[in-house]
Amino acid sequence: MNQVAIEGHIRYFQSLLPATAERRVLFADGRRGTRSVQFLDGEQTRYRAPRLPRIDGATTRPGFDAIWRRFVHARPADPLLLYFAGHGSPDPGHDLDNNVFDLWGGGALSVRDLAARMKELPAGTPVVLVMAQCYSGSFANLLFEGGRPDGELVERDIVGFFAATRDRPASGCTPEIDEADYTDFSSFFFAALSGVDRLGKRVDGADYDRNQLVGMNEAFAYALLHQETGDVPVATSDVFLRRYVNKPDHETMATPYSRVLSWSTPAERAALEGLSDALGLHGEHRLRAAYHREFGPGVGRRDVEDVDSAHRLRFIRLAESVVLARTLRQSGNRARIERFERLRAAEARNPLVEVRAASQARQDSRRRAAR
Repeated sequence: MNQVAIEGHIRYFQSLLPATAERRVLFADGRRGTRSVQFLDGEQTRYRAPRLPRIDGATTRPGFDAIWRRFVHARPADPLLLYFAGHGSPDPGHDLDNNVFDLWGGGALSVRDLAARMKELPAGTPVVLVMAQCYSGSFANLLFEGGRPDGELVERDIVGFFAATRDRPASGCTPEIDEADYTDFSSFFFAALSGVDRLGKRVDGADYDRNQLVGMNEAFAYALLHQETGDVPVATSDVFLRRYVNKPDHETMATPYSRVLSWSTPAERAALEGLSDALGLHGEHRLRAAYHREFGPGVGRRDVEDVDSAHRLRFIRLAESVVLARTLRQSGNRARIERFERLRAAEARNPLVEVRAASQARQDSRRRAAR
């Protein structure tokens, strides 16, 4: 099940990093000679050896633990970006708050497994997660102690962007070799964040606030708007709001659309307007109309590959997050509001720009020292 698209996702992401940026890559069994990559040759499924620029270990529990000890622990002050580009599964015990990332050979890394490892890091180490696997939204629970949704909020600056809610699969694992056909969440996310897609073409239009920098929040909105699949992506701020703001759906969906837009960030507004147009929604009551179409009486179970349904869910969830954020800011709970704003500010960063700047600064420092 190690489809060639997974290899392509990793190669694309590596191409976005400066050559001097420190990174480690875990892939399959960690060996270059194993024919571990599945691809389609016409209608025939075949396997070949990996063609990645670097492989540092196996995607197994020992491989992950070794990288964590030798690489991550050795750089306690450095920001950490974790990109997961493989498969994911629901928790075997049916706890959707503790889903797993599938490891090579049948192992698994759960939300709480990763939470335990992250607790080993110094509290000041900021972490960004981008997870492309099925059922990945469960990993937003890393916001909370032990990875448990009822745990206390962690102090660490941690943000994450996930291809799917905790109960849905995600696209992007295909044996097709033509990368022009890849429509997974992380490809859109990183294309917007970097300004270059996986085919090397320039990507414009994601700088919604026109500040000359595309933040992760804007890249997330870009993916919500442009990804034509059944994915329903999730951000950490969405999970934060649903944990700490209790507002019934019927109240949220009764909010006039003009008010939702007035409370939205430029990125949220662009995604809401684009999704609304794509869905043919009109008028002040379009939140209620979308909700009724998706969850109203007589509506049966939707196919997870239904793109229109996925777009409605994206529209509904985004509008709900806007309303919940407004409710939180009016609550008077200063500590919680400050923590939310800190989270949103972290989501607006661009780690690719930051790592390029850090790499350039190191090069400049070495040049000065050599004079």
